[in-house]
Amino acid sequence: MTVIRTGFGIYHGAAQNDDLNAGLESDRFTAFVNIDPTQAQGTPLLPAYQQEVPDLSGLQNNPNIPFSLLQQPRALQRHGRRDLYAENWGLTIDRELPANFLVSAQYLGTRGVRLFSRGGVNFCLTKPDYNGNCTRVLDQYYPDPNNPGGTIDPYGSVDYKSDIGASTYHALLLSLERRFSSGLSFQSRYTWSHSINDGSVGGGESNGPENVNCLRCDKGPSVFDIRHNFATNLVYELPFGPGKPYLSDSGAMGKIVGGWSVSSIGLWHTGHPLTVTMNINSTQLPDNNDQTTQRPDLVPGVPVLLGGGAPNHTLQINPAAFAPPPLDPGGVVTNIINNPDGSQTDVCQLSCGLVSRFGTAPNGVIRALHSWQIDFALMKETRLTERVSMKFGVQFFNIFNHVQFGDPSTDNLTLNYSAVGVQQIPGGPIQTVQSLSPKGNLGQITSTNNFNNNNDNAASPNTGTGLPRQIQFMLRFEF
Repeated sequence: MTVIRTGFGIYHGAAQNDDLNAGLESDRFTAFVNIDPTQAQGTPLLPAYQQEVPDLSGLQNNPNIPFSLLQQPRALQRHGRRDLYAENWGLTIDRELPANFLVSAQYLGTRGVRLFSRGGVNFCLTKPDYNGNCTRVLDQYYPDPNNPGGTIDPYGSVDYKSDIGASTYHALLLSLERRFSSGLSFQSRYTWSHSINDGSVGGGESNGPENVNCLRCDKGPSVFDIRHNFATNLVYELPFGPGKPYLSDSGAMGKIVGGWSVSSIGLWHTGHPLTVTMNINSTQLPDNNDQTTQRPDLVPGVPVLLGGGAPNHTLQINPAAFAPPPLDPGGVVTNIINNPDGSQTDVCQLSCGLVSRFGTAPNGVIRALHSWQIDFALMKETRLTERVSMKFGVQFFNIFNHVQFGDPSTDNLTLNYSAVGVQQIPGGPIQTVQSLSPKGNLGQITSTNNFNNNNDNAASPNTGTGLPRQIQFMLRFEF
């Protein structure tokens, strides 16, 4: 017999409630001044109607640090914000086979719409100088009374959360199972799946895009994307004792050899996607984006991973596959100091140059190691009286004590950007020499997957997969 089932559903949610209810959150600035009464909505607020200049004197401990690097508010979309929702659909085909077997094939799809996402506003409109100063959108609302035509520039970038995220998930599920018969049952399930998003996970702690003007550039595998997953379980009652083919004596011998069963669970899945980032000062970016991490360029034709597996628990990431983005020819930022002897020295402070664009390396460019684990249990049930029975057994979790490594730490996936020097091209402009070097031990794994760098655990749990071998004994009376 063959059974075909389909389904479709839509599920709505408010996303991250603590952010939505937090008093410190505010929306983007929107206001109107009613100068012309013939205009129903009023006249849009212009720079001439400036805001009250905030008193940031308590933050100014270092006069060399601009206000914009001290005051970085948070903001939350409130005007026009709509709840996120997810669409789910699927198709399942079940086929019953002889000998109590059932085979199933299923397709599952999901689409996340208007996910709560993180980004930033009030970035630089002009190229930042070597101290990070630039012209920002909010600057025009804070004229400097001591400098006609100038601005105080009190605010830096603003961490902004809104309903702009999106995701998709597609999966093929195959299963083969045998219903319990003749003392044997088992289930085997394989899932091929792909979860894609733009850094949005429906919560405000998602990663912001490296380029706020190109959300699609961050489209890639979700941090929890597992491409292949296989799980199987088996229960087998040994054929000894009363009612069984062998040693079916109901006396003492039957009580000793009867009632035994073995069971096992096996798991295997591929690793999480990993993103290689570039630790570059935000003052060297076109818009001074200091709200998120940046990715380097991916060098075409160069393998991202070297051969040889993962010796010493280290993914063989190829540093030569990554390069810094090209410099902006007109954006070399230098600080010229006049020396007492009349000479001039070029000193790089926060930056030695501006890159002309954002990096091209995608999210999830490599994968972590595969994981597998096998659990095993030996159980015995003995009926003591007509109404009382006893069960005891031993259970082995991760019976082979297989170490399952997690993901490399953030530092071990980061390349430090540095300008190793400034050189004068004969007859041309000053140019900065760039380089990338590992921040930590590139690709090295220092955690197991039960305490992964890719999850929110504050401490390593003591249950679940990924732990060292655990042995558990049990004794139970039923009546």
